[in-house]
Amino acid sequence: MFNCVRKEDIDYSPYEEGEWRLKLWLFFAYVVSFVSLAASVGLLIQDSLVKTGPSVWTGTAGVLQCVFVLIR
Repeated sequence: MFNCVRKEDIDYSPYEEGEWRLKLWLFFAYVVSFVSLAASVGLLIQDSLVKTGPSVWTGTAGVLQCVFVLIR
C-alpha cells in the first residue's frame, strides 16, 4: 500500500486536489499496518496465556511477519 505513492506526489501544492487523497491513502495504510501489528501482538498474548491450544510460535510468527512488512 505504501509503494503506490511516490514521494514527489506528496509535495505541497496549493492548486492540486490529489495531494489530500494521497495523504489519506497513506494514513489508511499506516492505520491498517499498525492495527494488524496490534492484532498479532494480541494473538501472541492470548496464545501464551492459554495452556491448551496452538503453539506460541503462531503468535510469534504473526508479530515477526507484521514487523518485517512494516520495516520494508
